[in-house]
Parts: sequence; structure tokens; C-alpha cells
Amino acid sequence: MKNKKILYLGGLILLIVLIVLSIILLNKKDNNKIDNSKTLVEAALKNINKDSKEVYYKKFTGGEILNENTCFNRYAFISNNAIYIFNPQKLKTGELSYKKVYDIPSNINVINITPSWGSDIKFFDNNDTLYTLHDENIDNKVVDSYDMYEKATYKLSDSLKWTYSTEYLGKKIDYDFMSEYVYVKDNILYYKNYGNNKYPTIEKVNGNYEGEKIIRIYDERILKTDKNFYEIIRIFDNDLGREVLTTMKINLLSKYYNEVLTFTYDYVILKDYTLIPINDIMTNRFHKYQNNYFLDRPNDNEIVEGYEE
Repeated sequence: MKNKKILYLGGLILLIVLIVLSIILLNKKDNNKIDNSKTLVEAALKNINKDSKEVYYKKFTGGEILNENTCFNRYAFISNNAIYIFNPQKLKTGELSYKKVYDIPSNINVINITPSWGSDIKFFDNNDTLYTLHDENIDNKVVDSYDMYEKATYKLSDSLKWTYSTEYLGKKIDYDFMSEYVYVKDNILYYKNYGNNKYPTIEKVNGNYEGEKIIRIYDERILKTDKNFYEIIRIFDNDLGREVLTTMKINLLSKYYNEVLTFTYDYVILKDYTLIPINDIMTNRFHKYQNNYFLDRPNDNEIVEGYEE
């Protein structure tokens, strides 16, 4: 009987010890999940398990010309109705990377630049017009290099100008913002699904952005609303048997929303012009973010949990 009491007592003590240890471990685990960072820079460094002594994020030299409406493609950007070309490699070294190539007339209100692999620079205005800043250097070779832009001789073309929706969508469409894959009307995204036809079918994009005010789209992929940042991604819809578009919330950018200024294909640019690699921000993404304008999608065996990064 005495031995049984000792066993019961020992078992009870062991159970209490295990419960206490479990609580401690759970609390420790939860505390590790808490982001106590005061800035996006601190949060990004924590994301990659580095500190400011190990990684120093450079700034966009001469960043005073940038604002929240500045739009980039790979080698050019438009800010305050002026067009610039820039060398993305120089951003990595903190050198002055850009030069102005054209002042857009004040009667043209630019809303977005377009992607381009040639030296021509195209952009949308707010009156459904697609303009071309044309390279008139006929000896300039089309190569994927900043040098091609430096050798260009630019002039705004009268002949390479179109009413965009009529020419490319097949009918006049009213929109608030236009980008490569989607356009915005009344805070809803609409996908331009070209398929095999000359003109696309227009599909509403369902996603967790809905109910928020859309501000603009950066790099054809990053959606800014009045509350959050999202990445526009492709997913396979089993019911429809094909790909559709949706949005994935970028949690860290959304948390430090007021620090973000604009984006290149490689970097988040903060309001103090600090450059943070996008892959230091989205470390929970389904795979590495690529420095281009193509919409990404999870692999077939990957699930985007709640469509948040």
C-alpha cells in the first residue's frame, strides 16, 4: 500500500513537471513567432536571420525624384511625368543609377509604364492612350542590357500611339488603372485572358483584396490597396479545370504599410529610399520571387495557406 502511494505521488509529480515544461515550450514557441521589430528593415533582417552588422541595405541614390506613383520596368521608370532609364546593377553598389531621357508634356497624365524587352518605352495615360517613347537609333541592337537604353535616341512617337482598349481589348472599356495582365474598375480587378483569340475574354479576379480601395499595381504583380499589399498570382481552379488569377496578401509589407514607397523588379523601396530585396521580405513564399513581371504560381503540390505569404 505504501509503495502504491509512492508510485501515485511520483506519477503525479512527473505529470506536473511535464505540464509545466509543455507550457514553457509553448510560450517560447509563441514568443518566437512574435515580430517585435520596429521597422521593416529590422523585420527583413530578422526574416533572413541576420543583423545590421552582417547586412547593410543600401539606399536608392538620388531617390528624391521617386514617389508612391513611380512605376518601374526592368530598365526604365516614370516619375513626376518624366521618363528615366536606370541600370539595376548599380543599385546593388549604391551608385547613381539613372538619367532622364524625356519630359512628358503636362497635358499627358501617366498612370503606368509597360514591360518591354526592346529599347522603346511604352506607357498608359488616364485617357485610355498607349504612348511610345520610340528609339530612333536604327543601329541599336535589341539585347537584354541597359546598354541598349543608353544608346537609344528617344522621341515621343505620333504614329506609335493607340486608343488602348479599342486596339488591344476589342472594344472601348472604361478603367481606373491599366497593367499588363489586369485592369482596375471600381476597386475590382479584371483579368485580360487572351487564350488563342485576338482579343481577350475579361474575367473578374476573385481574391482577398476585395472590399478594399485599390491604389495601384507595381511591376504588374504587386497590388496596393488602402490597407494592404498583395501579390497577383495564378492558381489552378479544379472546378473550372483551368488557371485563374487571385491575390496573396504580403503580410510583412502590409504590417509596415506606411514605410513603403515603390518597387523595382528586385527591391522594395522605402520612403527613406532604403532598398530591401523582395526575397528578404517574402521568405514564406511558395518559392523564390523572380525579378521579372511574369505572374507566378505555386507548384501543383503546394498550397498557399489562406492566400497569404
